[in-house]
Amino acid sequence: CLCAINSRCCSCQRMANMVPSTPGSGPMSNLIATVKAACDEMAPMVRTFYEAVNGETSMLKADKSVFTIADGIVQHLVVKHLLAGSKFKSIVGEEDVEVNISVRPYTVDTLKVPDQFCDMIDGVRDRIDKLSAQVDVEAYKSKSVFVDPIDGTREFSTGLGEQCTILVGIAGADGLSEAGIIYRPVPNPSQWVAGCASEGCRMHNLQPSSEVFETPRLATTNGSISGWTSALLAAGMEQYKSGGCGNKAMLLLEGKASAYIQDRGISRWDSCGPEAVLCAFGGMLTKLSVVTQDPDAFASKTDFTSCRYTYLEADSNLDFVPNLATLTPYNARDGVAVDKTSRELAQTAEQVKRYANLCGLFAVSSAKEEDLKKYAALVKAATAASPPSFD
Repeated sequence: CLCAINSRCCSCQRMANMVPSTPGSGPMSNLIATVKAACDEMAPMVRTFYEAVNGETSMLKADKSVFTIADGIVQHLVVKHLLAGSKFKSIVGEEDVEVNISVRPYTVDTLKVPDQFCDMIDGVRDRIDKLSAQVDVEAYKSKSVFVDPIDGTREFSTGLGEQCTILVGIAGADGLSEAGIIYRPVPNPSQWVAGCASEGCRMHNLQPSSEVFETPRLATTNGSISGWTSALLAAGMEQYKSGGCGNKAMLLLEGKASAYIQDRGISRWDSCGPEAVLCAFGGMLTKLSVVTQDPDAFASKTDFTSCRYTYLEADSNLDFVPNLATLTPYNARDGVAVDKTSRELAQTAEQVKRYANLCGLFAVSSAKEEDLKKYAALVKAATAASPPSFD
C-alpha cells in the first residue's frame, strides 16, 4: 500500500468534524463578525458581477475587465470604507488601483463601471459605511490587515465562481496572523468560516462532507502542478483539483481534502486569513521549507512560531531566505530580469516581491503530532524524489 498516512488505507479519510459555531469574546472576534457582515452586504454585488460574465444572458464580455472592476470595488469597500479612519497599523491589499465610487461615472483604474451597476454599488457602499461605526477606533492600532478582495481570478472568469473567496486576515504587532475570515460570495447562500484561536472564536456555516475516500486527498490548483507536487502525489496521495488558497483551506475544514501542500508560492494576502482560520479550528498553515528541511524534527515541534509567515507592511520581503526560491515572473520584483531557462535562485530580498510567500505552503486541518508525522513522512518521500523549487 502506498498510503503513508495510515497503514490501513480504508481509515485514512477522517470525516470533517467541525465544532459548532462559537462567537468568541474580544476585540478580534468583534472585528471579524463585522467583516463578515460586510461580506454579506457585498456578496449579492459580487454575484451580479459574476453573472454578468458567466450567466446565460451575459451582459458583458467574458474577460478580465469585469473581474478587475469587482476585485477593485470589493477591496475599496473593505479598505476605504469598512476599515477606514486610521484604526489599524497598516492595511495591505492585493490590488493597487485607483477606485472612484463617489462621483459618477464610477471607475476602477482606467475602466468605467457600467451604468447598470452604479445604483447597486451605492447601496452596498452606504450600508458598509454604517457598519464601519462598529469598528473600534482604538482597539486595533497595533494590528495589520491583509486583504485579498477576490481570491481566484481564473475561476471567476471561467465559470468556477464557487471556488472564489474574499479573504481578510488580521495580524498582531509581532506579524503573526491572529484572526481571519474566508468567504465564498458566489454560492447563494454564501459559505464562510472565520476564527481567532486566542479568543476561542470559531464561526462558520459550512456543511461537513460525508464522503469517504481511502487515499488522502491533496488539494491542488486547477492548472499545472510542479514536479515536487507530482512526487507528493506519487508518495501516496490523491489529487483534488480546485482553485484559490482560501477555497482550499475551506475544503480541508469541510473534509473534502486532507491537506493543501505546495512548493509554488502565493502571497501574504492569500494566506493571512486562511492561516488564522485553520489555527482556530485546530489546524495549521505554515512554511513548507521548514518541513522539507527536517521533516522528522518538524513533526515533533512544540512551538511553530519560527515556521510561520510574517504579516507586516514592509519595503522588503520579511521572510526571505537566500538561495531558496526560484525566480519567476510571478515572484520577481518589477524591473528584475528573469531567465525562465536558467532556474536562477533569488539571492537578495531586493530581487523579489515584498509580499511573495517564497517558502512554500504546508496546510492541514489537524496540527496534532500524530497527524503532522504522517504528512511529514509524505513530504520527506516527495523531497527525496524531486527537490522542491519554491517558485
